[in-house]
Amino acid sequence: MARLTPRMKNWLTGLGAHIATATSSGVPAVVVVESATADSDDTLRFTLSAQQLSYVRANLAENPRVAIGPGGIGSVRAAYQFKGNGLIEGSDLVVTVDEIYSTKPGPEAGLRLDVLPFDDVLTFESSRWRDDGPPR
Repeated sequence: MARLTPRMKNWLTGLGAHIATATSSGVPAVVVVESATADSDDTLRFTLSAQQLSYVRANLAENPRVAIGPGGIGSVRAAYQFKGNGLIEGSDLVVTVDEIYSTKPGPEAGLRLDVLPFDDVLTFESSRWRDDGPPR
């Protein structure tokens, strides 16, 4: 199970996300949402507009895999990529995260974080990134 840190949750709830889905043949599509809710340490909820919902629903019907990048990319000094399975609940996209990657440029780029013990992920974050969270 992947476990989101408080920092990861803070970025997603504060800045939203870019959410990528794909058809079963691999044709990608991305929607941008303004905010997220962390339902638990591994579950994110995104409220979608009717248009986004129809767009995402079609892809999820063919392929449940979802990739997520924090929103406000220009202001994110240490981005992540989250991957998991998505499902539609009412007007929300609910994603259970099972993979977490660092997308910080340099030697950490592409490092898979969810395979590390949670305390090591917290140490990794605190030793590399110095921020107080998303701009308010």
